Amino acid sequence: ILGCFWLFSGVIWVYFPPRCPRPSEAIFGLLRELGGRGRQLPLPHALQVLGARGFTPGQVRAALAEYQALDVLQVNHNHITFV
Repeated sequence: ILGCFWLFSGVIWVYFPPRCPRPSEAIFGLLRELGGRGRQLPLPHALQVLGARGFTPGQVRAALAEYQALDVLQVNHNHITFV
């Protein structure tokens, strides 16, 4: 992405690297990948994969709560269900 800044004497072009996703966005993307075409994903497997990818339990809890509040996911003790 290029940004443009106007100066008194002309224009300076500056490169802005693409924005990194928020942890919750990255977690949701991984859950979608893990779920494939199915609507449900085993919760223990999802937690194991997310932990292996370096996400902390706090980040995972926050992401699951965020997407449950948006009615995108439902989480129980056994499964994550995509709504």
